[in-house]
Amino acid sequence: MSIFKNIQKFILSNTRDTKPDIFAQEDEVMREFKNFSNSYRIGILCYFTDYDMQEEISNYKKRLEQLGYECDVLLFIDKKERENNIYLQYFDWNDLDKKTLLPHSPKTDRIIVKKYDMLFNLYFQPSLPLLYIAQMSQAKCRVGPYNDALKKVSDILIPCDEGENIASLIIHINSTLKLKPYERKNI
Repeated sequence: MSIFKNIQKFILSNTRDTKPDIFAQEDEVMREFKNFSNSYRIGILCYFTDYDMQEEISNYKKRLEQLGYECDVLLFIDKKERENNIYLQYFDWNDLDKKTLLPHSPKTDRIIVKKYDMLFNLYFQPSLPLLYIAQMSQAKCRVGPYNDALKKVSDILIPCDEGENIASLIIHINSTLKLKPYERKNI
């Protein structure tokens, strides 16, 4: 084969458009079943729908902290304009990469790299930014409602009815994972 043919073959083979998998993880996380008695750090991801939902999430976070757990919350607000009445940590369209629409901010990166024992996906409809954070998370166990779209990003799926809301999902999670006060392990 001539040198021209070799160069042509090399150039054509390298210019083919191969789309990388945006959900491919570089480091494989060892996922395992966890319940509350084996956990300490808990992360909560939620899709902001209304102010009452924010209050329920805030009360749940406070309750977990009173029981001795470390808890972080991150809401996704699907609006272009800024919200003034949100007191929980959140990200919005300004925190997404303009080209890929994936989370690209310090707030979202902290949730992705923090080694949570459990990550609660408290949203019912798939949202690309939240799915990306849940997939890339370093959490040992990801918990979410039973939904075909959330199977890839949840290690434990909690059964829920069609008309479920956040409060009933929290009750199902607490009963399935046996919520009780945190007990420090003996060293």
